Amino acid sequence: MKNGRTTMIKRIFAVTLAFAVAVSILTVPVQEAYAAGGKVKTVAVTNLPAKQLTLKKGKTFTLKSKVTVTRKASKKVTYKTSNKKIATVNAKGKITAKKKGTAKIYVISKADKKKKCTITVTVGTPVTKVKLNKTKSTMTIGKKQTLKATVTPKKASSKAVVWKSSNKKVATVTSKGVVKAKKEGTVTITATAKDGSGKKATCKITVKKAASIIPIPTPEEPLIVKSLNIAQPDLLTITLTKQAALTASDFQVWAKKYESADYLKQYTIGQITTTDSLTYKIKLTGDSVLQKNSYIKVVVPKLNLSRECIYRDETYTIEKSETYVYKLGDSVDKSQTLGKGYSNCSVSGLPAGVKYQIKTAAATCTLKFNGNVTKQGKYTSKLVYEDELGNKFSMTIIWLVYDGTELLVKDAEKVLTTAWGTTLPQLKVYGGNGTDTSDYTYEILREESDSAALAVSSLINGGAGIQVSSPKLSTGTYKLRIRATDKTDTSMTSTGTLTLKIIEGGYLQGKVKDANGDPLTSFQFTMKNQNEYAEYTDEVSGRWNGVSKDGVILMDDLEAGTYDVAVSSYSGTVGTTVYNLKTQKAAYGTDDVHPVWSFDVTLPVYKVTIELDPDVPDAVKNITGFGNWQDVSDGSYYGSTKTVYLENGTHHLTCRKSISGEIYNFYLDVTVNGSNTTAYAYVKE
Repeated sequence: MKNGRTTMIKRIFAVTLAFAVAVSILTVPVQEAYAAGGKVKTVAVTNLPAKQLTLKKGKTFTLKSKVTVTRKASKKVTYKTSNKKIATVNAKGKITAKKKGTAKIYVISKADKKKKCTITVTVGTPVTKVKLNKTKSTMTIGKKQTLKATVTPKKASSKAVVWKSSNKKVATVTSKGVVKAKKEGTVTITATAKDGSGKKATCKITVKKAASIIPIPTPEEPLIVKSLNIAQPDLLTITLTKQAALTASDFQVWAKKYESADYLKQYTIGQITTTDSLTYKIKLTGDSVLQKNSYIKVVVPKLNLSRECIYRDETYTIEKSETYVYKLGDSVDKSQTLGKGYSNCSVSGLPAGVKYQIKTAAATCTLKFNGNVTKQGKYTSKLVYEDELGNKFSMTIIWLVYDGTELLVKDAEKVLTTAWGTTLPQLKVYGGNGTDTSDYTYEILREESDSAALAVSSLINGGAGIQVSSPKLSTGTYKLRIRATDKTDTSMTSTGTLTLKIIEGGYLQGKVKDANGDPLTSFQFTMKNQNEYAEYTDEVSGRWNGVSKDGVILMDDLEAGTYDVAVSSYSGTVGTTVYNLKTQKAAYGTDDVHPVWSFDVTLPVYKVTIELDPDVPDAVKNITGFGNWQDVSDGSYYGSTKTVYLENGTHHLTCRKSISGEIYNFYLDVTVNGSNTTAYAYVKE
């Protein structure tokens, strides 16, 4: 009995030992056990177009995973979330959206935890519809086109799509929807919402061979006017596409002011020049030249050709400033023309009580300030406007409003050139006991003024003016601070600033001759700056009667720039214009300060020397000059010296002169025929 019991105990021990060994074998680490039969290559999710998913709060989605392995490695996976508050996932891959936000879901291989797939889950607004700009299309091999996808709603959390071609041999598609046709066939391009909503749209594309191209013969270039340019008011350049032999009589030049009007103004063509029968220069003659902002048309009737253009002004950007001074309660009445044609504008910073209105009349805009200033002080307004030609203006307006009990000095700005010294008016003073500049004393505050300006400036006329030698200053801006004191009450003082703006100066000089080539001693001229918004010189003119310095015109205080110079006889009956003359810089400190001659003009007039007829009354025989000679027929004036200049033809002139209190009428009958001559003045009783 004892032996039997011992045997039973041994058997139980043996079974227990065997079970323990078995359990020991089964508890080998899981990862090692799964990997023992092979390797895990990849872990992927197969039911999403990309590694992202958008779900509405409360919605679910179950991931389908695919594990690629070698041999007998386990294909099982586990699921894990990075944020359970945003999205949870169970052991079967079912994702539940909890609240708005973003979380990551990890699909992890049980056999190799390093192998995993990460899905970005956004709890928000998924796509409900995808639409393409085309549902079908035809392409030829080698061509490209871009498909565009639109998703609904507009506030979808992800608007991206994934593009796919059903047959890459027929056509491929890029991540941006660019389709390239590869070979003949039919292919479907699919755009799938990237957010995992499953929404998609398709486009069926048929790819065909490119049609054989039959070369089209290049047509012969037609004869047309290629371009029309206006070099200056009396010179046009026209270019043809093909050579054509033309003369001045083959051209017509017309003008009009309004777009919808007819061309009624025709110009006289003086000559044409060409070197290649393609480009022609057309020179106008006569008194008329092309006017700015006109429509110009050149016609070649025999070739049935024409070309139009608009002769426009240059455009400018202008900045300027003004200072207005008013006594408290004064009424305001100021106007400002807003460029050319219609304009838009803005105004800011007006004083209390001042308003503005814009009036439009005859295609011109005018801004008008009105009202009454109601509050003392200094105000700065800004006026900005642009006219219809593109000119841009910026104007700063300083308003000074005083009550009359204090002294006020109005700041001023003076533009000078580097070519000329000048006397400036003193700054204007308001208030106190004075009414005139002489009622105040003046002092330049040296410690507050620019030293360079101090060195060339001085008070004159008791301080009522300032002498400035601007040629000694470089271009730039300088300030002089000036104190004014009431002579009656010296406790009343005020200071102001005189700003000197020094700009580059220059000169133009030329010679004027008669038809014989001799200096003309009587004539008139105008120098017009092409920049009509010039700060210093926009136009200068003169009419010289026998004092022309041997036919020389010299203007040495011009603002540097480009000028058109018009020269005519004293009567203005004949003349010419020289265009596009650039000012020259004076050579100060040399023997020849003005070495450059910019123009040389010859007018078709001849010198007529006037002598007294022997039969005139004794009372007039010793006169040294005459009255202003005037043409009997048209009233043109020819000057008051004993020499006049007349063009070819017969002329009848008259003048009046008082001698010893008696008025005498002189007459002159003269015929000019290509040379100088002498004529005799007689008196009619």
